[in-house]
Amino acid sequence: MKNYLKKTGVGLAALLCAGLCSLTGCAGGAEKGAAVYHSETGYTAEKITHPEKGVKEIDGIVDYMGNGTMGTGLGTGDRGQNYSWGSIGYGDYMYIGTCYGAWMNTLTFMKTALGREFDDDVMKAALEEYYHGELYTSEPDGAEALGILVKLNVKTGESKILMSKADTGQNTIFRNAVELNGRLYFCGAVNALPVIYEVNPETDECKEVYAGMTMEEYKEAFMKGYSVGIRGICVFEDRLIVSCINSDGAVILESENPSEPDSFKVIADDEKLFGYPAYRFCDSIYGGSIFDMTGFRDSLYVTICTGTPENASDRDTMQSFAMVRGDLSENGEWVWNSVIGDKEEDGAKYTFGIDPQRTRSGAANLQVFGDYLYIGEYNDEEIAVERMLFDNDFTFMNKNFEQPVNLYRMDKNEEIELIVGDADEMFPDGGLSGYGSGFGCSENQYVWKMTVYDGKFYVGTYDASSFLIPLDEYMNDKNASEEWKSRVDGYIKTLCADYSGVPQSAVTCAEYLDKAVFGFDLYVTEDGVNFTKITDNGFGDPYNHGLRAFGITSGGLYIGTANPFYGTQVWKLTEETEKRK
Repeated sequence: MKNYLKKTGVGLAALLCAGLCSLTGCAGGAEKGAAVYHSETGYTAEKITHPEKGVKEIDGIVDYMGNGTMGTGLGTGDRGQNYSWGSIGYGDYMYIGTCYGAWMNTLTFMKTALGREFDDDVMKAALEEYYHGELYTSEPDGAEALGILVKLNVKTGESKILMSKADTGQNTIFRNAVELNGRLYFCGAVNALPVIYEVNPETDECKEVYAGMTMEEYKEAFMKGYSVGIRGICVFEDRLIVSCINSDGAVILESENPSEPDSFKVIADDEKLFGYPAYRFCDSIYGGSIFDMTGFRDSLYVTICTGTPENASDRDTMQSFAMVRGDLSENGEWVWNSVIGDKEEDGAKYTFGIDPQRTRSGAANLQVFGDYLYIGEYNDEEIAVERMLFDNDFTFMNKNFEQPVNLYRMDKNEEIELIVGDADEMFPDGGLSGYGSGFGCSENQYVWKMTVYDGKFYVGTYDASSFLIPLDEYMNDKNASEEWKSRVDGYIKTLCADYSGVPQSAVTCAEYLDKAVFGFDLYVTEDGVNFTKITDNGFGDPYNHGLRAFGITSGGLYIGTANPFYGTQVWKLTEETEKRK
């Protein structure tokens, strides 16, 4: 049991980034030096990337070789490859687009796009102090390897880099991926430009098939504060559907032959999407805009970030997500209707965010399972982090902790049920699963990734407490070094504007953390209602703050983690009954 310390001298930076060295306990099955996690519910997860290394050790799939270059099979790992991001399984392989240097990139956006001022060297030194060197801030030689697309053989563990800055001149930031007609399509950005890339899994050829803007247009959009990366992608009736931000705003495009760059045509723009998309860095989820898309019951459903400073109800409450439905008419034209959004102006069936008492989710992720479309909330952590770091204000974060994420499902008649969530006026009986919001854990702030495999529905989360371990150490760990705390105080006074000591909001936040289990959660259900917990501690690694990727391959179900400390990991998930078979 952790004991509270005297609550003096902490700020957001400390909360976000303090040391993990004093962490002594996470429940569950994997220890340092081991690469296998045993759940208490009949599942085993085995780490297949750098399997000789255990949890809380360097991974990152590939190996850093120095001077911004990477190799494979060397055993050194690369901490900078933080997330398995845009990923997909195909045959014996999992294709993974990584997110490189997630925390440092976030700081760069805060500085260049949001106008937050700080000295880069001071910030890096502060993070090193807060996290005792556990958080990734740079490669050992100070160079940058940047994001990659890598092909991982899930049966042998061998990997091959397909795209990288050093090898192919391409800094990749792929967010999502789908398969269509034997080709793999990745959406995101390459060398900053919003693009779609096609990968031929037979030859490993990677080619650009769509670019949302030129470099000149990108620079102009960036100066306007637009966030232009592509998030949304899906396959609908043998068409590739993608979202983008171009010079005119948010658009959705379709292609029946995406190998041909000229085949993409716009099927929706800002106007047809009811003006919902918020795509500036100052908006919800850094301008998450068109967030997720999927086909369900012959219609295309699209979730959209809508929150802007202009439509916020107060400083700490952004407008929640919307969802629209697109229907393809016989003449080939698309007709769009609002399902979740403005009930009065646009005829939406549900208000923004579904439930008027729910105010924290700037976005939502989608997954079809059985006869239902599941809608997983995604809270706005970006604004919370910025406020904590530069304003020493934890209010936004605490409001998120008050409302961890819900999971809903919608039937063919667009009737919505609460599956995971607390009781309130709209759903007085609470979630059908019996789990409260966040699966009963305040720290679960995204339903980050969902998939269906072997007739079962898997739900993975993002756990905000992993980034806040520093505040937990500072406030709740009686063994925290007073010398370390004094150094932390010094950096906070430098980085936080108008620093005046510990705010009550930091005290409240630490109280949430004192109850937290660090690391992502993973749940599974066969009927869509009754869930079994596989892990609530990131497979025994508190630095695995998110489950970001699933890969369904010939070898089974694989999971890619988000780990901004020691690099992403890939795990094979096996049910004990499968092993017996």
